[in-house]
Amino acid sequence: MAVVFAASSSRAQPATGTIQDVQHVVVVMQENRSFDHYFSALKGVRGFNDHSPLLLPSGHNNFFQPHDFFQPQDAITNYVLPYHSVVQCLQINGYVSTLNHYTRDDLPFYYALADAYTICDANYCAVLGPTFPNRIYLFTGRIDPNAGNDVVFGDYVPTSGFNWTTYPERLQTAGVSWKVYRRGDDWFGDALPWFVQYRNAAPGEPLYDRGVAPVSDVVAAFRNDVTNGTLPSVSWVVPPWELCEHPSFSPGNGEYFIKQLLDALASNPAVFNSTVFILTYDEHGGFFDHVPPPAPPPGTTNEFAGGRPIGLGVRVPMILVSPWTRGGRVCSQVFDHTSIIRFLETWTGVQEPNISAWRRQVCGDLTSAFDFAHPDTSRPSLPNADMVWTNSIPPYNLVITPAPPVPQTAPVQEAGTKLSMPLPYQPDASAWTDCGTSRLYVTMTNAGTASAHFSIYANAYRTDGPWQYDVGSNDSANVFFGVATNLGGQYDFSCYGPNGFQRRFAGRINHDCNQIEATSSIDANAGSITLALQNSTAATVTFVATDGYGLGGPWTNSVPSGSVGTNIFFAITNNSGWYDLTVTADGDAKFQRNLTGHIEIGLPTLTATNAPEANIWDTWLAPPPIVTPPATPPPLALTNAPPVTNLLASLDPIPPYSPLTLYQTSYTTNFVLVFPAWASNYVVESSANLQPGSWYPVNVTSNIIGNYIILGVPFSSSNQFFRLRQ
Repeated sequence: MAVVFAASSSRAQPATGTIQDVQHVVVVMQENRSFDHYFSALKGVRGFNDHSPLLLPSGHNNFFQPHDFFQPQDAITNYVLPYHSVVQCLQINGYVSTLNHYTRDDLPFYYALADAYTICDANYCAVLGPTFPNRIYLFTGRIDPNAGNDVVFGDYVPTSGFNWTTYPERLQTAGVSWKVYRRGDDWFGDALPWFVQYRNAAPGEPLYDRGVAPVSDVVAAFRNDVTNGTLPSVSWVVPPWELCEHPSFSPGNGEYFIKQLLDALASNPAVFNSTVFILTYDEHGGFFDHVPPPAPPPGTTNEFAGGRPIGLGVRVPMILVSPWTRGGRVCSQVFDHTSIIRFLETWTGVQEPNISAWRRQVCGDLTSAFDFAHPDTSRPSLPNADMVWTNSIPPYNLVITPAPPVPQTAPVQEAGTKLSMPLPYQPDASAWTDCGTSRLYVTMTNAGTASAHFSIYANAYRTDGPWQYDVGSNDSANVFFGVATNLGGQYDFSCYGPNGFQRRFAGRINHDCNQIEATSSIDANAGSITLALQNSTAATVTFVATDGYGLGGPWTNSVPSGSVGTNIFFAITNNSGWYDLTVTADGDAKFQRNLTGHIEIGLPTLTATNAPEANIWDTWLAPPPIVTPPATPPPLALTNAPPVTNLLASLDPIPPYSPLTLYQTSYTTNFVLVFPAWASNYVVESSANLQPGSWYPVNVTSNIIGNYIILGVPFSSSNQFFRLRQ
């Protein structure tokens, strides 16, 4: 049975210490920013000091990105790191520009807001795609997986529109008041006009009046309802496009917009003290984020389109402003856009059947970020937020493409901690090897109250994967991987889970198969993790455990033949439940087990702390060992390469003054351009995007064969289109 909420906010409500003390929910979805881009420099979140970033075959972690997205091998030595650049009106131009990030100095209002309330650092957009499908998820909890890739993964609405039921319609049926605040020129933020039932609605009908009717001033209309006690139970506030933060629009203008809305709420204390204000972003806009999103296992119902997983998408910011999220906290439960509907479900009782079973399993309903029993209605002192420009279009001289500094330096995350909300997960994983089948077995367990998502990546020796798994409450999953014996039986896998959980399993099945092992067990009551160190060899093996946080160790344990040694680490006492342990053994130089994560005890704890002298980037920036590949014959000269000779052979012989034509093929890592030799005074130009001003001369050495000129132009994101110009 649904709970009916009145639109008026003037009546006093007795406190229950539950979610029912909420009287209003306001949802604001801004545009196109990733979590790393905005907040990985913020203290206490899973940011640049993350102890479990994704390991890459290059030997680096995924903070080390290639300069050219199409040349991933560049990340071995020619990498680019996330970098700070003070650009308010930035323009994305090439992959390197997406690694730009901001700091507190650039986003003072947003950082202060996160310090005053609760930021969610495991919140993902719903679709691994752009604005439109993500905003459809916000309003409906689904997309049609059979609608075609241009709809599922693109900004496209069929001429006929969409026709499934939206969540505002369900609220309307249940008698829960709602409204969308949108300006008349909105075309991107309110997804409801893309649905037939709203297109057909007339003035005077709820779907029109509440869903698509425009207002001339979004903030003024919102403030008017707050002042007059007519704010509906559920509001979606669509930013004017110049305040939406979509590049090249400024984050500063977005801060100004959000502050105006919060000031409007605060003008009526009774409303402010009973409202949950949700600030989030529709998608990442191409900006880099280092935390891979959970993905559905193959075959998951309603979660694949065209053979591709629909989501989850890239990590995006979310800040929860309310009396129940006050205090500078961080919540690391997995959320996505459907979590906002799930919160409304929990609060109103109005269910949304559009949400898939997999998303309900993997994503929470936001309530873990709240402390309803202890509201704090004090108002924090927040900095001013002024518009960067007052016109609707960014001034041309402010629109800049950022670039990394030379030389590069490690990105810096602020020192300090936040209060971390308790999570419903308790993941663990261990491995063992089977000599007879040449397999590595991995067992993933979850002692938590909610399902935990795991993914396993091959760090080396194979190119398939990753593999996705969901492990329910108090459940486990067992999987195995074949190990190629022709590579010396070497294996190297990492298992990742929620809240920075990681287990790395590396070794040689030909050398220590089922002979040397280190497994973990977690005792939430004691706040400890115990390592069981197995030695089934014929000699004593010395295990060494080191602490990635630099708070102790190393610890040495010499385990006799046929014995199991133990080491107990009290992570709650030493580091608020956080641990980062690496175990090696002198019995095999390739053997390594990494164990990273957090022990949940059902109570808030502080976020992790490094020892003052322990900077994890000091380890990461040390160059990894480079294995020299076997010598390969050098490629043929360009003029003798089969693609070139075949192209020339396919062309009819031409006279010296034949029509001007530009032919193209490719060889190794080059585009090959061929044109008549009589045009030698012409200039070959390339462009990344065909835009005016994007054409630049190609400076490469040319060759002449017969009546043709031949050029080899390296593959690059900036060399996508070519022309001849005299």
